[in-house]
Amino acid sequence: MKKLLFSAAALPTRAIDAAWLLFRLHLGLSIADGAGLPKLTNLAAVANAQVPGPPDWFVQQVAGLGFTFPSPYFWAGAAVWGEFAGGLLIALGLFTRWSGLQLAFQFFVVAFLWYEDPSPITGMYYQQLLFWAFMVITAVGPGRYSLDYYIGRRAAAAEPVAAAQLGNRQPAWAAGAAVVCALLIAFNSWAGTVHSDLFIEPGKQFVLGGSQEGTFKVEALNKGKVPVEIKERPRGGGIFGKATLQPGARASLRFTAGSAAVLVNSSTNQQANLALTITRGEGLSMTSEPVGQRQKAE
Repeated sequence: MKKLLFSAAALPTRAIDAAWLLFRLHLGLSIADGAGLPKLTNLAAVANAQVPGPPDWFVQQVAGLGFTFPSPYFWAGAAVWGEFAGGLLIALGLFTRWSGLQLAFQFFVVAFLWYEDPSPITGMYYQQLLFWAFMVITAVGPGRYSLDYYIGRRAAAAEPVAAAQLGNRQPAWAAGAAVVCALLIAFNSWAGTVHSDLFIEPGKQFVLGGSQEGTFKVEALNKGKVPVEIKERPRGGGIFGKATLQPGARASLRFTAGSAAVLVNSSTNQQANLALTITRGEGLSMTSEPVGQRQKAE
């Protein structure tokens, strides 16, 4: 059982193991902090009930993919905790292959089922690179510098000598795949481009950013039937500039450091739908709130 849970082997050299550790730390912590934690710290009340749950915008995305049994809130919650806890476990090197497998499934759904034209081979989608990164984590394992390796070695030491080969080295192809995947994910983390299909409920506004260090760019296509108002909310509050995106229209907007993009659906009975491309948007917080909520609070 321990071999199954804590499967780990050393890579060909300690230098490659050290590089793999750095990649594992970057991949795991960036997913936990950039994807899982913002959804956990921006918990929204489930519609018309004071029950904490995942943000409404994320639940809508999950439901739109068909994950409705037993409830989209169940699957949204599982995905959020999978991102947060799974990312931390990959960084620690504990249950690494299992964490990589469940995150690979999550990003397979996002990268290849969510988009109308995912372009599996040539598409420069950040989510696709994350999928392949987690697949490589699942195949290669955590390497020498991990809790899985430590636990596995202790278990092997307690068994007969014939079973002590648990720490044998991985073949060279595994190290090569790890290096290639690390380079790809590092490039796209630097580029910081994220694609998303966003649904905004009637009378709600989606807030992107607000505490980031640098600027970010949003390219939006209104795929729905209602206009969407896009505002820039400075760090200190108030509104600095706004535009209305009519159905079928496109816009490209740049937001300053510390400001938030506020996407407003003022309709009372129709859902809004935007196709978004966010550039240099790593670490942005995301939340959904009633229209005008921040202004009333101020």
